[in-house]
Amino acid sequence: MLMTITALLNKTRLSFIAAFLFLLFIQPLIDPDYFWHLKTGEYIFSHHALPAGDIFSFTRFGQPWVLHEWLFEVVLYGMFAWLGPLGVKLLTITFAMSALGLVFVLTRRIGQSPTVAFVLMLVAIVPFAGSISPRPQLITYAFFAIFLFVLLSHKYYNAGRSLLLLPLLMVIWVNAHGGYVIGIALIGLFTVCEWIGYWTGVRESQKKQRLVWLTQITCATALASLVNPEFLARWLYPFQVLGMAANERIQEWQSPNFRDFGPKAYLTLVLIFILSYIFASRKPDTTEVVIPIFFLVTGFLAIRHIPVAVLTVIPFIALALSRGTVAAISASWHRSGLARWYFKWLGNSSEIGQREFALNWIVLVIFIISLMAYAPTFHAGDKEKTDDLLPVNAASFVAASGITGNMFNSYGNGGYLIYRLSPALKVFIDGRADVYGDKFFLDFLDIYEGKANWKEKFDRLSIDFVIVGKDAPIRQLLLVDSSFKEVYVDRHYSVLLRNTSKFQALLSKATNQGPG
Repeated sequence: MLMTITALLNKTRLSFIAAFLFLLFIQPLIDPDYFWHLKTGEYIFSHHALPAGDIFSFTRFGQPWVLHEWLFEVVLYGMFAWLGPLGVKLLTITFAMSALGLVFVLTRRIGQSPTVAFVLMLVAIVPFAGSISPRPQLITYAFFAIFLFVLLSHKYYNAGRSLLLLPLLMVIWVNAHGGYVIGIALIGLFTVCEWIGYWTGVRESQKKQRLVWLTQITCATALASLVNPEFLARWLYPFQVLGMAANERIQEWQSPNFRDFGPKAYLTLVLIFILSYIFASRKPDTTEVVIPIFFLVTGFLAIRHIPVAVLTVIPFIALALSRGTVAAISASWHRSGLARWYFKWLGNSSEIGQREFALNWIVLVIFIISLMAYAPTFHAGDKEKTDDLLPVNAASFVAASGITGNMFNSYGNGGYLIYRLSPALKVFIDGRADVYGDKFFLDFLDIYEGKANWKEKFDRLSIDFVIVGKDAPIRQLLLVDSSFKEVYVDRHYSVLLRNTSKFQALLSKATNQGPG
């Protein structure tokens, strides 16, 4: 019994457990969008219904809001209500590691080399890790990995029955994240490529039957995406978001900056992909060319697409390597004198395994103890980091001072201000760019950046108070404007009030004591 339990922890499981614990240990909860997702989940959970329209901003209050992520938001809030921030971190890392783990299993199976799969995953986790945050795209990563696993298992191992899982998953996916369209794109493109391969190759009747079954599943999966509160309108939503001019000003929609470490690792994967295909002994078929290239291109178009591109390309690299480079290296290794020495002195795989399993448990225990011992030092500066990135103290000041009225805030901090101040106060703008639309977003930028017509647009909004960063252009402009006065300032954030009788007590206090 003890031997069986000990044998459960092989090198692969040790690596993934260690990665899970490490990511759980370092995962910060500072993504501004996470906070409005959490608040939305709280609303749905407490009201047992989806909001009929926008509930968080005074500028778009009651306007249509496509809640394409409502299911994830309910789960997110449920985990928060159950275990607090730890629950959110567990949910985040579980989804992320599920995606990586499933692709690892697929890569090892297709490439027939655990070592190659492990090395590729080490490279892949670098560009992937930057997107691990408690947001609904986690669902897309995990479900995309499942779709890829099922489709490639069908292609290479004739696992046709598993295709039935895809329409069922789509019902969940379409209600959890707008990225469901990537799943439809994957299965649709995969089906078309397989048909092209059939018509341009040997037309076997059994293969045609499999393709007919795949086509039926593809249609069923697309139809399953209609099971959502907006029905057909949900199909239009992803394309409306993709076409927004505001995306040009939102970082995650911009092309990757290859001076950064994550994009460099992505570029490395692309290079490995190209080389593996060049030196493969067997020519890839249509699916093996089109699918990875399609998703790799999307990764070059926007940072937010890189994780999906990474998940896609890893198994195809392993497949190509197994047809050429790795096969040659493996054969050479087993013929070498070094290999004979290795097996002579270290024993066969089973003998190595028994000692290895015991050592793995020791390593895991040491790793956990090390994390626990280092935790106080690592997290000592967490509060300071959070205060630097989010308007924690500014929001506390507004809440404690009883400030009311129309707020002006920066785009990036809107989500956090929703979490801290809603429902008592409504924000001006937040990370839901689709709710506000292009015109409003561009008008906001004109005001925030102090463009030539900022004053005219600002005055039309009847703003009562402003929460922005100390370096915000709008703050500098308002400081020289007698209609506003700064009543709070810290190292990074500032609160300004309109100079009216409504705020006379706070304004007088700020005049006598100074802001802060």
